[in-house]
Amino acid sequence: MIEKVFAIEIGAPPARVWGEITRTGTRCRPMFGTMLVTDLRPGGPIRWRSLDGRFTFVAGEVVEAEAPRLLVHTFVFPNLPDAPTLVRWELVPTAKGTRVTVTHSRFDGETKTYKAVVTSWVQILDLYRREIEDGDVPFGTKLKLGLMGAMSFMLPKSLRTDVVEEKLRREPPRAG
Repeated sequence: MIEKVFAIEIGAPPARVWGEITRTGTRCRPMFGTMLVTDLRPGGPIRWRSLDGRFTFVAGEVVEAEAPRLLVHTFVFPNLPDAPTLVRWELVPTAKGTRVTVTHSRFDGETKTYKAVVTSWVQILDLYRREIEDGDVPFGTKLKLGLMGAMSFMLPKSLRTDVVEEKLRREPPRAG
């Protein structure tokens, strides 16, 4: 099993960082413009969906949530055949703000999921830092998000929320 660790310092207190990471019901630009859907209840679902709710891009189950310091959840791209992995978000107060460490583990080798997230987490954490510290993300990110939204009609059926939820009823993304 492979494990990757990503970390960043964000100039804000843990409660502020936690609030941004776990904010639901609205666009989250650092997470590719998706919307987080969860109640953070252990055993409950955690999803990153399109703003209209029609598509689910990441699905999982909350394993542990202790505001404002720890969130652990399973992680699966619904359109890939890879086994669920595990993501651990740790927020530690520092003199300058908060150190955010994301540990993504339980990869069965260099799977498609592994190859996608190994570069994405660096970008995601940097975008959280920019969003929290500056209140904005770079213009290039905004442009990408706009293009992604405009091209949503081309998304595969396997990402439709109804299809994803039916698949997850048969094969829940358990922590293993």
